[in-house]
Amino acid sequence: MNKKIILKYAAALLLCCVITFWYVHSRGLSGKKASEQYRILADGFTIPGLLVTGFGVMMIISDTGTLDGVVFGMQQAFRMLTFQFLSKNKPQNYGEFKDRREEMRQLRKLRGGGFGYMVITGGAFLAAAVVFTLLFLRETGGA
Repeated sequence: MNKKIILKYAAALLLCCVITFWYVHSRGLSGKKASEQYRILADGFTIPGLLVTGFGVMMIISDTGTLDGVVFGMQQAFRMLTFQFLSKNKPQNYGEFKDRREEMRQLRKLRGGGFGYMVITGGAFLAAAVVFTLLFLRETGGA
């Protein structure tokens, strides 16, 4: 495997683990009933799973060029609000913006970039959350 791919997965996994550990540690597992522990663990795995998966899906959608108009509009609005339109640097038009974004996408593809690793890592944490939710339901008699 490529070292960059391994590094991407490791970074996403580390981020998810830190968020899970922080949440579980802040709620405390010791001295609680098993059902309460399962609920805390389910919540602890759901939060980073949803965050990382959602962010990865948004990046994949953004990488298709679907949101380029929104990004361009927000940049133009920011320039207007911060009076950057008065500077001597002429702001680019939408065509130039689209061309630059497409060049960036092609360059990212050549480098082997993509955001699937975020969806996969987040999905694994969501799968763990489902397991703990099922254990919680079995323990409380809800299933």
